[in-house]
Amino acid sequence: MTRVWIAQCLCGPERHCILASAGEADSVATATTGILDPLRQSITEFVQSGLFNPWCGLCHAEASGWQYELGRTAFRTMAEAAPTLRQSEAAQAVARQTFGDMKRSD
Repeated sequence: MTRVWIAQCLCGPERHCILASAGEADSVATATTGILDPLRQSITEFVQSGLFNPWCGLCHAEASGWQYELGRTAFRTMAEAAPTLRQSEAAQAVARQTFGDMKRSD
């Protein structure tokens, strides 16, 4: 059965979300190749190109410790998931604007 899956890149110690991606898939294998693997590749390219800093903007965890997770949501379609995903994206944008790339206290 097709469901919406979400893949996330999380910093290691605090689990702050660096970037996430969602899509429809009918199995964990399909979600891995269609959602998780492209997210992992994009993060690698973004860090290598300088588009992303190689550390978490909130806790400064280095990219080498970032983790990737894949999970199935309760949504059946992206259309059904879209309002919730947009709401989460907006909340994350506020957090990033407020707290992102904070100066280290050390």
